[in-house]
Amino acid sequence: MPLPERAQTLFRARCRRYSPSMRISGKALLTAGAAAAGAVTASRIAVARRNKAQEAGRRHVITVNRAFDEAGTGSLPTPLAALGEAVEIRRQPAPGGRGTQFSARARSGKVSAGEIRRALREARSELEVGYVLLPGGPTTRPTPLNKPLREATAHGREGGLL
Repeated sequence: MPLPERAQTLFRARCRRYSPSMRISGKALLTAGAAAAGAVTASRIAVARRNKAQEAGRRHVITVNRAFDEAGTGSLPTPLAALGEAVEIRRQPAPGGRGTQFSARARSGKVSAGEIRRALREARSELEVGYVLLPGGPTTRPTPLNKPLREATAHGREGGLL
């Protein structure tokens, strides 16, 4: 049974979805939220650019548990030698007689920081153990469930602390 005309009018007047003042304040909040999100995004982009510029001249250092007489003279380990002239490499005795320090810095933008870090880690493994230790092969077939683990294993030597 339909409501009488007067009741329908009162119902519509009371049950408006939003009052006009709520519509204005809602738009203001939405605009402020969008502006804040834009400011956060812009600041993150600026920080990323600044970090990338600082990373270009950064020197990566690793200490090898071999005396300077053994590791600091002669030819470079294979992973570091593979980088060639694109990287400047220094060798020096580690402080306190704790081995040998290798430091590497990219001369140009041709070699990424991840490649330098991987080469330093592999050089340390080669000098200390005699060969480069690699994680074991896959024990299962590739699936979407184990894809994150495969990606982490593939790029694990490029990031993190040296």
